[in-house]
Amino acid sequence: MGEGTAVSFIPDLSGFEGEALFCRDFNYEPALVRWLEANAVAKYDLIMEIGANVGIYTVFLDALYRSAPLPRNVTPRIVSFEPSEKAYRRLLANLAANGTSFVNTYQSAIGRSSGVQTFFEPTDHLTNGSFVRPFSEFFSDEIVESRVVTLAASELDHWLETAGGRSLIKIDVEGFEPQLLEALRPSIEKYRPDMVIEVLPLTAQALNECEAISGYDRYLISTNGLHRRDSFEGDKDHYDWLLCWPGQ
Repeated sequence: MGEGTAVSFIPDLSGFEGEALFCRDFNYEPALVRWLEANAVAKYDLIMEIGANVGIYTVFLDALYRSAPLPRNVTPRIVSFEPSEKAYRRLLANLAANGTSFVNTYQSAIGRSSGVQTFFEPTDHLTNGSFVRPFSEFFSDEIVESRVVTLAASELDHWLETAGGRSLIKIDVEGFEPQLLEALRPSIEKYRPDMVIEVLPLTAQALNECEAISGYDRYLISTNGLHRRDSFEGDKDHYDWLLCWPGQ
């Protein structure tokens, strides 16, 4: 992945990572991969993934930390959350295949309060499970409903308060981003972490109206680098945006 970061996946031929069996180059979200490869180790001691799915970024980030000299006398941490039972099983298998060193994972979603919540998974589209049923229905007429554990967003403070401002939260929750950011609002206002969020055309307006991130600078992550924008917009080629608190 990226410019030459070696990772291993146990592929599902029906999944998007199966292509690596044939081309040996996993060209997955290249703009975000390139940005993380250039910045993750130098900037962050803590990276939290909300919506880790099968662990593509989990193993990639761990490989970055393991392959580069760490610039500080701090042990980095990658904390990943994934509610889907099927995706989480594959995440654990991928972690084992890579011998990860810096990862803690939890089979859980993040929400406003701890408890259980209905999760919707479109058949044969493992990466598109969502708490928003209409979003999942874009991908399949067959939706599997399950009850998943949700951890209160305030519990993330346990990790954020020890990161000394060198933290990144990566959010990819398939259309649930506006609701999740509002749940995270107290933690965001207290710790001002950098964030990477997926912005889709159907969520762009709600994210523009989201008070939890109203003070953040917004950058579209493209293959040509970062592009500052005053507001979120749907981009047909790039979905990931970096949010940074001004002057931080």
